[in-house]
Amino acid sequence: MKKKFLYFATTAVFVVGLCFLYYYYPRKVSFELAKEIEKPYPEFDRTSYVGFDYVEDEERFKFFMVYFYNKASCVEAELKGYSLFFVETLANKFDFTEYDYLITYQKRLKYLQHSPYLTKTADGLSFDKRTPLIPSWDSVQTDKVYIYRIKKNNRFRAPGP
Repeated sequence: MKKKFLYFATTAVFVVGLCFLYYYYPRKVSFELAKEIEKPYPEFDRTSYVGFDYVEDEERFKFFMVYFYNKASCVEAELKGYSLFFVETLANKFDFTEYDYLITYQKRLKYLQHSPYLTKTADGLSFDKRTPLIPSWDSVQTDKVYIYRIKKNNRFRAPGP
């Protein structure tokens, strides 16, 4: 009887420990720098943007690099994007069938991680069931825009506001 109780208690502690580990332990997602480009113009400033743009295909790439800046808040802030020709030329160099791309503005990405705990504490989109990738940034602000690539999948997204 004592042996069964000890076995049950050990199993319960082990299972609870695994649950805590699964919930709290952050998993890293590997990425690599695909392209480093200059800002669209010298006064361009998106250093206050704490996230990144997650790009699954060429149309989303064009949106984030060109069309996003046509909205009223960007026009009021006199924020302009890249030329469509430049973005189309750049997009032709990327492989959207094998990779998803992350666009970061004026800061380098140190690492990407995810866990249920990070999703609960660092993400504001409870309705989107894909896993948000939580970035950690290098502290140096630069005059570049960085485009990173990760293996294509349908599980990940950028974190919400």
